[in-house]
Amino acid sequence: MLLRIILGLAALLLLGTITARKRWALLFGAALAFPVGLLTYGVLGIGIARIIGVGRFYSVPVGAERIEDWHILVSLAFWTFIWALPILWLLSRRRGAA
Repeated sequence: MLLRIILGLAALLLLGTITARKRWALLFGAALAFPVGLLTYGVLGIGIARIIGVGRFYSVPVGAERIEDWHILVSLAFWTFIWALPILWLLSRRRGAA
């Protein structure tokens, strides 16, 4: 259920990013980085846990097997920032109305 909500939110933000004027597109693009970062964090955490044989979630890049709340926040901020850079860079190169 949560995955469908995140994918739906990402799809709506992507649509807004594509169809909006350049200034609004930058705002939509920055907001798009959050659900994409959340999906990246989740997929990597589950994938790495399965690969190394850990029975629970593996927090990447901060926290490893023993996760506290701040590990989740820092890791999520990291992945959001990592995705925001290329999204905003691509949108800044976009031609169109200001």
